[in-house]
Amino acid sequence: MVFSFFKKIAQKMPERPAAKPRGDSLPHPAKAASEAAPEAVPEVAPVSDANWDLDFSRDNTQPNGGYGIEIYEETDPFAEIAEHAAILYANGQDDAARVTLESSIRNNAEPGAIKLWAMLFDLLRLKGERAAFEALSLEFARVYERSPPSWDMEAVSSKKAGHAVGGQVALQGVVAGDDPVFDDLLQALSSGSSRTLDLGRLAGLDAEASAKLAKLLNQARRRGLAWSVHGAEGLASRLSNRTIMGQAQGEPLWLLLLELYQYMGREAQFEEKAVDYAVTFEVSPPSWEGLKTPPLPAEEPVPEEVEAESVAAVLEGEILQGNLKEVARHLHEGEDCRLDFTRVTRLDFVSAAALVNLLKTAGASAVVIHHPNRLVAELMRVMGIDQVARVELSRH
Repeated sequence: MVFSFFKKIAQKMPERPAAKPRGDSLPHPAKAASEAAPEAVPEVAPVSDANWDLDFSRDNTQPNGGYGIEIYEETDPFAEIAEHAAILYANGQDDAARVTLESSIRNNAEPGAIKLWAMLFDLLRLKGERAAFEALSLEFARVYERSPPSWDMEAVSSKKAGHAVGGQVALQGVVAGDDPVFDDLLQALSSGSSRTLDLGRLAGLDAEASAKLAKLLNQARRRGLAWSVHGAEGLASRLSNRTIMGQAQGEPLWLLLLELYQYMGREAQFEEKAVDYAVTFEVSPPSWEGLKTPPLPAEEPVPEEVEAESVAAVLEGEILQGNLKEVARHLHEGEDCRLDFTRVTRLDFVSAAALVNLLKTAGASAVVIHHPNRLVAELMRVMGIDQVARVELSRH
């Protein structure tokens, strides 16, 4: 808050009647001073009653307490633009949000504007407009003389997705088909080595990665290798929601889900999904086989650097109308919780407000919101979510 005493006032302030002092009348301070000690008064510009109010009793009916002092609050114009764009996007007004951001960053090299560039990059990525994204990247590099963000943020994230230690392989983040973790699994398959797969930190896989993992699990199971899978419940739930009978798309996701059911011992769910798969792709349903060898116990601890990035809840798509059941399920009083927003595309106002209330009342020890896109992150700031949880942005 800055008090601007020298800002030019457009209109003359209205004169107020001089206050009537209580008791004996008091002389005008300027006159009293000149009469008492004329030699001691320096030459100053005359003070008129029109612009110097002698009434210092507070008038609560007037702005600023009736003191005649104008208060100006210095605001960050870029923050206001970011807030406006985030609100538009939350309301589903994507085009208006885009126009707001594009008009604000044009040839704007000020450091404070980088947030707006980042929001626009995320918006174009969410809309799948790669040509516009690449054009914006060239403009960003010209204006700031630095490297722009990558289009394929999932591929960047997946470079650290696989973490293999001894016989344990931890998959985390978003895994792409070219991830080196598949080389380790293929080598283990070829040599007949045992492996324990930790999928509890896995946010998602692309189609190629899904196909590779399904094939590796299938071959290891059929050969009777001592492979086991841990923390697959969240991934299986997300795959189940994305594999819908009658929609013949994403076949690798179906195959991976069926393999996970085999490793998890979920025969009833396997049989139901196998029939849906057969109807959808017009093939014979796969048969339940189960594991030929008992699963290995998870004896080897997950390394500390991996465990520090653990994710309790992975959210996807648009979060609308306060639907936070998945979040609430992972919030426990006195416990830490990590919410992965990497794959969340939109958060509306109703859900943002509900999330604030949920985080305040759940009693969780500490909550971390992991990698929301810049538009969602800005809405979280506007709604005060960043005051009740730590919001971690991805590196653009």
